[in-house]
Amino acid sequence: MVTHQQVDAVNRFLHTTYGRERTCRLIQYFARFYAFYLTRQGAPKVTVQRWNDLKQHVGNARKFFRLLKPIEFAQTGIKALDTKDEVLRATGVLKQLGMGLYYSAEVFVLTNAIQFYQPKNIKQITDFGQKCWLLGITASLLSGIYKLKLLGVRYQMLVKERTYHDNEKDDTELKKREMALEKERHSITYQLVQDALDFTIPSSALGWLPLDDGIVGIAGIITSLMCMNTQWQKSNP
Repeated sequence: MVTHQQVDAVNRFLHTTYGRERTCRLIQYFARFYAFYLTRQGAPKVTVQRWNDLKQHVGNARKFFRLLKPIEFAQTGIKALDTKDEVLRATGVLKQLGMGLYYSAEVFVLTNAIQFYQPKNIKQITDFGQKCWLLGITASLLSGIYKLKLLGVRYQMLVKERTYHDNEKDDTELKKREMALEKERHSITYQLVQDALDFTIPSSALGWLPLDDGIVGIAGIITSLMCMNTQWQKSNP
């Protein structure tokens, strides 16, 4: 039985633009996978087309949600310039730059899809956007790997500290720090898995990886659920 608390939790999640957009993303990639599955099963063309149309329309709807995203990435990229660590600063700026340019290119992809403004070089614009998305994902992957390396160093230092502290107060403090490190490690690893799966989507669109719509659809479904889970925890702490 659905309780008021569960309904409130769903409402808090859907009240956020990101929550609604990620839900639409889940529908889009499920439609992509299911259209591929139906094609392989020899379903009637009209049935397959219905799911392809759903994928296309939901994809266009998502682009409206993200029209002003480049501003957000530009602001975050400027803040990333203040990062003291050189590697994290470089990867942070590259990630925000790549994602900002990707969403900027998507504006033209959207105007073309709804036939509002149709650039003659839409194929080049679309490919440019996919390459920028790859740049952002690659920078995020490199940042995650580097963060894990730094985390390993911090953990080793914690182990050494534990060797020289034997009183109960210090041990409690060290355990708290260890738990914080484990939580941070989980967060970084979670993002790495998400980035690795998302990497397949633009790579496939550009023809760099020979993946069919079934695999790409599954990857999109998984990362959509991962994003929704993250947003759900933020909306319902």
